Amino acid sequence: MKSPFLLILLLFCTAAQAQENMSAEAILKEMEEIRQSEQRIYGRLLTESPKGDAFTVASTNFDIHYLRLEWTLNPAIRYISGAVTNYFTITETTNSIVFDLLNSLRVDSIYYHNGKISFQQTPDNGVTVNFPAALSKNTKDSLTIFYQGDPGSGGFGSFYQGSHAGTPVVWTLSEPYGSREWWPCKNNLTDKVDSVDIIVTVPQAYQPSSNGVMVTNDVIGFNRVSYFRHRHPIVPYLIAIAATNYIVTTDTLAIGNDIIQLQNFAYPENNSYFNAWKGHHRSTFRTFTRLFGPYPFRDEKYGHTQWGWNGGMEHQTNSFVNFPTPTLQGHELAHQWFGDYVTCGSWQDIWLNEGFATYLTLLFIEDGYPNSFKNTQQGIYASALVDSAGSVFCPDTTSEARIFSSRMSYNKGAYVVQMLRFTLGDSVFARGLRRYLNDPKLKNGFAFTADLQRNLEAESGKDLDYYFEQWVYGQGYPNYAATWSQNKNNWITFKLNQSTTHPSVPFFKSPVPIRLKGVGQTKTVILDHTFSGQEFSIDAGFVVDSIFIDPDIWLLSKIKTVTKLAGESTNNDLRIYPNPTAGNLIVKLDNPTDKQLTIQLWNAVGQLVYTKVLATAGQNERIEIPSTVMARGVYLLSVRSEKSVKRVQKIIRQ
Repeated sequence: MKSPFLLILLLFCTAAQAQENMSAEAILKEMEEIRQSEQRIYGRLLTESPKGDAFTVASTNFDIHYLRLEWTLNPAIRYISGAVTNYFTITETTNSIVFDLLNSLRVDSIYYHNGKISFQQTPDNGVTVNFPAALSKNTKDSLTIFYQGDPGSGGFGSFYQGSHAGTPVVWTLSEPYGSREWWPCKNNLTDKVDSVDIIVTVPQAYQPSSNGVMVTNDVIGFNRVSYFRHRHPIVPYLIAIAATNYIVTTDTLAIGNDIIQLQNFAYPENNSYFNAWKGHHRSTFRTFTRLFGPYPFRDEKYGHTQWGWNGGMEHQTNSFVNFPTPTLQGHELAHQWFGDYVTCGSWQDIWLNEGFATYLTLLFIEDGYPNSFKNTQQGIYASALVDSAGSVFCPDTTSEARIFSSRMSYNKGAYVVQMLRFTLGDSVFARGLRRYLNDPKLKNGFAFTADLQRNLEAESGKDLDYYFEQWVYGQGYPNYAATWSQNKNNWITFKLNQSTTHPSVPFFKSPVPIRLKGVGQTKTVILDHTFSGQEFSIDAGFVVDSIFIDPDIWLLSKIKTVTKLAGESTNNDLRIYPNPTAGNLIVKLDNPTDKQLTIQLWNAVGQLVYTKVLATAGQNERIEIPSTVMARGVYLLSVRSEKSVKRVQKIIRQ
């Protein structure tokens, strides 16, 4: 789902603009509008979010394989009646099964084996179905629930009835907990239905829209009956219907050997503008299929249905959007892979849906709108850094505001993906995500954060425990402060310190890019930063006048200061300290001119206790002679290079 306050949502005012590149000015203006919308939306959600964790009472003793969903409604009236036929397998011997259904919706009857069966609607929004006799484990069976009533409107508006341009309209939005508010279901993230038929009956002036292929669309008497067929596993919150006086436009897209049906359902007053974005849709398809493989539902369709919510929802094969502008349609199309084909297995792992869809939209902008990439990236980056508190892993699934936090689940989640790409490299990253999507345990099913980690580790050969502990389960981000100097051989000594903004992560281990800049020259170096205060020697190859930490904002970090140390050493500047010493002895050589340095240490009776031969490439050298080789007493230290350095010095070990 793309919330109305997601920072990268773009709306354009004329169809002509649909054929032009997105401007940075348009993005920045939209960011401010969306930010203000976010404040309003958050205020509403924080007061309306459900309390407690009992959002499903459906029993786990049955597995649904097929649904036949028959709904009758009138967009002018807030009311629904339906017949929901379930084909299922019993997973534990039982006398009953339980469905989720808002208790204000009335179940008229439940038919089982051509006869009525007893049931009870419960105060906790459940329907208990009582079988005449116990059903054994692995029994396959079916039943039909007949119900009707005024649907609920919790969450983001589970069932909306209103109007557009004076014409009645209804649409549904079930994520995360809204399915039970308008149909009997298993309102959870444990059971995908293998196959669905959806039949929607409305007055003939209206046109329904839903998932899958519209097989028939017939006017029968005073009604229109539309039959939609979907033959892919689907989670209940992704099943949706809408109805109004839609104009249906159908087109095709050829990608490789696949011919994909594109189908839009638009309000008549917006039909031309709504369909003006098709060129961008084709471009997005090509970007995502190149990166992640074929569109998962290519044998059916992909489409958009217009609604009145200022955002979008990735209903499987049919995203509901206000307008399919480049970034909004990109976000919802990305969800068809990350969210629909592979669905988060818990709302705690919602970043697997929203963080990926946000980042894939950024990839699409990078691919198709390079002039707008930096400003869009900067907006996501700035949002993720607004506060240090909170983890990408969502600890409170009772709050829809927290689940769909633009800062955490969308934008910081997107940056977790961005930093994974940087850590692993482009090719390993892309292959790892394909492995994740094609994992037999996950495809057409559910995934947790550990499943993503497992697949990326298998592809990269790297242990990523530290990464996920830091960035997914931990809070905050690192800040950097560095000092540097350059010797006469153009080698840089770079010391990188790190502080963190939250105690849950004492140190963020990460590759850190730095850019060296001189007159007419630049060089980027990646440092493997493993502890604060780490020193690096870098062969710049030219005189450097400034250094920047992560100038392309690959990493989440708000403060990145770099200070040049004053003063220069002479060639072959040799320092030996401390002397006397109670610990290690330091030998430091700045600006070496020879290629080799030999260090030897003798005790008072002439025994050689330490020797080191060091190749000097040109960087300043710092050698520590450990105190463990020196007992208390007097020593002689010899330091020699091939030609230029020669010193013998008395050392006192205290």
